[in-house]
This record gives sequence, structure tokens and C-alpha cells, in this order.
Amino acid sequence: MTMPHRAFSPEWAAAFREAIEADASYRDAAAKWTWPVALVLQATPEYGYPDAVAVELTLDRGRCTNAAIRTRDAVTAPFVLTAPYAIWKAVVRGELDPLVGVTRGKIAAQGSLATLMLHAKSAAALCACARNVPTAFPDED
Repeated sequence: MTMPHRAFSPEWAAAFREAIEADASYRDAAAKWTWPVALVLQATPEYGYPDAVAVELTLDRGRCTNAAIRTRDAVTAPFVLTAPYAIWKAVVRGELDPLVGVTRGKIAAQGSLATLMLHAKSAAALCACARNVPTAFPDED
């Protein structure tokens, strides 16, 4: 079994990209999605995230060509989803649909909300890929 990667680490981002690339369901669901997306974890110093950290995914028609860890200020993706630690943990575990999180105000979204909603199946499939990544959450160490 693969060792779990610390959430929002470079190793986790690389494993997330590999999970996306290996997932035929995501490829089908995201066939019309052509924009990079950044998932931003708000600063959580108590768990070792002194500053906000982002995983920026280069997504294009069901493929992920890059997954990079960036500072919040370095993010260039047109779609940015920002949430606190507990919310991202729930998303990665499949306990919270990201679009439900956006509509309930738990996840802040930058970019066209209409476009995000139009591609709800793509977002759900992307989160399913995250569940396939062995993830270590620092509050469970």
C-alpha cells in the first residue's frame, strides 16, 4: 500500500494529478472542462500550514497536465475555491460535495459560478479522484 501524503503537500498534489490522469470516469465527466482550477487551503498554523497554500491543477478536457503547490498570491487559475482545513478534509473524504459547499457558503469561489454549476459532474468526479489519493491529515497524527 502507498504511504499517505500530507494533504496539500507537493507529494499529495503529484498523487492527485496521477489519480486524475488514471480515472476514466473523470475523463468522461470533464470532457468539456478546459480551465485550470486552484484549491486553496486557508492558513491553519495549528496543523502546520502557517500560510494559505494552493494546489493549482492544469485541467483540460478530462486531463490534468500539472498539479503544483503555490502560495495564494501566485495562483493564476481562473477558478479558485478557498476553504478552511475542516472543509477540505470533508471534501477529500467525500463527506461534502464541493458545489454544495460553495452554495452553502462553506467554500468561497472565484470565477464564473454559472460555469461551475454547469460542470457539476466534472467537479464531483474531480473530488472522487481526490478520495483515491492516500491522504494524511495532520490533526490525525
